[in-house]
Amino acid sequence: MKEVNLKGTPINGLVEFVMKELTPQQYQDALARLPADHQKYFTGHVLAHELVPVSIVNTFTEYAAEAKKESLKSFARRAGRYGAEIGLKTVYKFVLLVLSIDSVLKKAPLMWTRVYDGGVISVESGDGTAGITVTEFPSHPAVCGRITGWFEVIGERAGAKDMRLVHDSCAAEGAKACHWKFVWRK
Repeated sequence: MKEVNLKGTPINGLVEFVMKELTPQQYQDALARLPADHQKYFTGHVLAHELVPVSIVNTFTEYAAEAKKESLKSFARRAGRYGAEIGLKTVYKFVLLVLSIDSVLKKAPLMWTRVYDGGVISVESGDGTAGITVTEFPSHPAVCGRITGWFEVIGERAGAKDMRLVHDSCAAEGAKACHWKFVWRK
């Protein structure tokens, strides 16, 4: 599978989250575990258009979760939520105000290409339910957690009432693809 890259803005959001969660020493210790040529990506100053391999971002997320002494899935999910909150302060804020949850979820493939340069995302949406499947993507608990956090915030901000989101199939755990199931009250 080809390497998939993540654009700079979400990485800066991850760094901001990590710096709030960890002590300065814990942050420095997590950063120091990375090879020297990878540390530059986690200063909070990556340009929006820069591409960083998802595998490097996953490793940094792992090291930060270990420093925090929190499970990787939980830490990554919270990091994803934090990143989504930052991202939704821009143009997407207005998109979520005018579109229904169904419409927002159907826009997920377009939003995906604004963040990742690979992977295939498909959306099936119906009456108070939706499913998002991601294939051709290097799944890992760190990236799946971050994506789950993003999806949670997007659903909440798009007005889904009593939304439940489950990452019910994960390629990092042996499934053929990653799948998230959304259920909400209309």
